[in-house]
This record gives sequence, C-alpha cells and structure tokens, in this order.
Amino acid sequence: MIERNLWAAPALFVFVAWVLFKADSSPVMPKVAWIVYAVGWVPVLGMLGRTAVQRRNPGIGAVFGCGILLIMGAVFLANHG
Repeated sequence: MIERNLWAAPALFVFVAWVLFKADSSPVMPKVAWIVYAVGWVPVLGMLGRTAVQRRNPGIGAVFGCGILLIMGAVFLANHG
C-alpha cells in the first residue's frame, strides 16, 4: 500500500507546482514552484533505487511517476522556463 502511494506522490507535487506557477504574484513564486517540482522526483528516485536493490520490476507505477514528472516538467519549462 505504501509503495503504491509513493509511486503516485509525484502527482501531488506536480499539482502544487502548477498552482504556484499560476499564482505568479511575486517573482519568488516560480522559484518555489521549481523547487516543489524537483522535490517530486525524490519518491520516484527512491522507489526506483529500492526496486533496483531488490531486483524487482518497478511496474506501471514507475511509468506513471516518471511520466507525469517528465511531461509536466516539459510543460512548465515551455511556459515558465
């Protein structure tokens, strides 16, 4: 159960970063949004490391976690880079 939630955690970080990019009321907000987005990689990289050590297939969770981070990172970069 915890493993499944950790794979989905990047969705929360991406959502918060999106809200911060939209708030854009101060020059600091985009920097904070990029930091929140970058922290979203921590659970995914941790789970990838864990599955590598256990020599297991990470499954569809890795595809979702990495996919949402890569796609939204490209969108954020195109709009706020």
